[in-house]
Amino acid sequence: MRTVIALLAVALVLAVGASAWLLLRSCGVRLPLGGALWSYCEPGTARDIRAQLARAGDETGDLTARIDGLERALARLECRAEPPPPPPPPPPAAPPVPETPSGLDPGAFDERDISVMAGCWLLSSDYAVREINTGEITRFRYWRICFDENGNGTETMRSTNGVVCTGTLTGRMPGNGRLIMREPSNLQCDNRSSIFRRDITCRLDARGNAECDTYQPETNGRSAATLRRAGR
Repeated sequence: MRTVIALLAVALVLAVGASAWLLLRSCGVRLPLGGALWSYCEPGTARDIRAQLARAGDETGDLTARIDGLERALARLECRAEPPPPPPPPPPAAPPVPETPSGLDPGAFDERDISVMAGCWLLSSDYAVREINTGEITRFRYWRICFDENGNGTETMRSTNGVVCTGTLTGRMPGNGRLIMREPSNLQCDNRSSIFRRDITCRLDARGNAECDTYQPETNGRSAATLRRAGR
C-alpha cells in the first residue's frame, strides 16, 4: 500500500512538473536554489527589436555628442552684420549755363527774347562820328543804352569835348544770334548838332559783350562799337 502511495506521489510530482514545463517553457523558469536558468528561451522578433533599440541608442548618443560639439562651436562664433551696400551715385548734374562778365551766355540772342537786354549797356570802346560838312571828327567814350523788357530804350552819348546827345531807340531779336536796334530819327545833341539816324546790329562775343556795327542810311556811314552790361 505504501508502495502504491509512493508511486502515486511520484506520478503527481511528475505531472505537476510536466504542466509547469508546458506552461513556462516559452519564457523559462529559474530554479529556486542557486538561481540557475532552466530552459529559458526568447522569440526571434524580440531579439531583433532589442538589437535595433541598442543600435538606436548608440546612434542617439553619437548625434547628441555631435549636437553638443556644434553648439559649443556656435557659441564661440562672433556674428557681425554686413554693412549695407552704398547708395547709388546721384545722377549727373546738368551742365551749368556758361557765365560771362555780362551775365549772358553766348547763345542768349538765339532765343528771340528781347527781355534779356533789360537794363543798361555802356560803351567799352571808342566811337567816332564825322561832321558831314567840315569833316571834323567827334569822339565819344560814353554811350549808355537802357532797355525795358519789351525792347523800348533810351540812349545818351557824351563826347570827349563835353557834347551830350540823347534820344530813344527800340530793340528786337530776329534770331540767328542778332540784336537789331533802330533809332526813330536823328539823335539830337545839346550844341544844336545831331547824329544821323542809325541802324545798329549786334552780336554777343564769348564774354557776353555786344559787338555792334552802326549804319547810317542817309549818308551810308558805318562804324563799330562794343557795349557791355552796366555794373559788370
